[in-house]
Amino acid sequence: MKQTLIAKDLSKKILMVGVYYKNNAPGGMASVIDTYEKYIEQLRYIPSWKLSSRLTKIWYAFFAIVRYIILIIFDRKIKIIHIHGAANASFDRKRIFIQIARGFKKKIIYHIHASEFVPFYERHTRKEIIINTICKCDKLIVLSKSWRNFFCRIGIPSEKIEILNNIVIPPVKMARKKESIEVDFLFLGEIGKRKGVYDLLQVIADNKPLFAGKMRLCIGGNLEEKIIKAFIKDNCISDIVTFKGWIKGEEKMQCLNWGDVYVLPSYNEGLPIAILEAMSYSHPVISTNVGGIPEILHSHKNGIMISPGNLDQLKNALLFFIEHPQKILEYGENAYETVQPFFPQNVFNHLKAIYSGLLNEHSQQ
Repeated sequence: MKQTLIAKDLSKKILMVGVYYKNNAPGGMASVIDTYEKYIEQLRYIPSWKLSSRLTKIWYAFFAIVRYIILIIFDRKIKIIHIHGAANASFDRKRIFIQIARGFKKKIIYHIHASEFVPFYERHTRKEIIINTICKCDKLIVLSKSWRNFFCRIGIPSEKIEILNNIVIPPVKMARKKESIEVDFLFLGEIGKRKGVYDLLQVIADNKPLFAGKMRLCIGGNLEEKIIKAFIKDNCISDIVTFKGWIKGEEKMQCLNWGDVYVLPSYNEGLPIAILEAMSYSHPVISTNVGGIPEILHSHKNGIMISPGNLDQLKNALLFFIEHPQKILEYGENAYETVQPFFPQNVFNHLKAIYSGLLNEHSQQ
């Protein structure tokens, strides 16, 4: 049953733009929007990007812009444009939506979910375009203090920036009878170098005698499926590692109930929704000191922090939970406490306050 935390009298004034999120679409941003829909009555939303061929993406963006303009012209109730964006091509697309909203004198929120915005900004040859685009927005929503500090450093006024936590749906916990002595580790996320999954597999492959019979790893994710399957087979670690592909819905919930410890040895992140979900299921977390992760992960309190690419630290973190299984429950309880501010009621109270402030400004124009 849907719980309404933002009612229609407010939601009718907000138009959101972002990625396609229905039918269990992959990606952290899609997951966030899917959660928004569960709590916003009659969410008004235009998807501007969908995972597909290059030509289809172009057509998808074009029709999104046309629909966007029509809605803004003919629906006078819309006062705020809430744009969800990332780095690279996503930023270029969202610049168009920002310019249009600016032309129609709408209040603009740019909500950045990008984990790779720093390298995108640093390699951009015209950084003033990025800064000027963001400054045209009335509010910039970021996911952590570290991201607020970054945008302040590059010249975004601090009064424009709001830290809004990602939303985590309260867990659906199932009774589980553990039938083995192995510690069950879980990785859920995009398959690729950025998320560090190959580091995790390499550590297991290099130390197979150390881990065999003591741990199991379940991997769920999209992209590079052939590569990861070949790695598991070529390194003879299929007795330890299971790859499930992209998992969603009921299967994802079952995996979160199955695991003991969540592992995400990433190289770049914002504040991963996957870590927050794992913590909501009372799992300690092994992850890296990048992005906003250090703001929620505290070594030997609710998990273990490591450096990205440090295979020795990753190996020792896995071994810690294997050798000290009693710490899994202790750290897991702390993880659950950590994630409380990310539950829907708390996040939507903050979001409604942001909307209300902008609507007050709009009424005074």
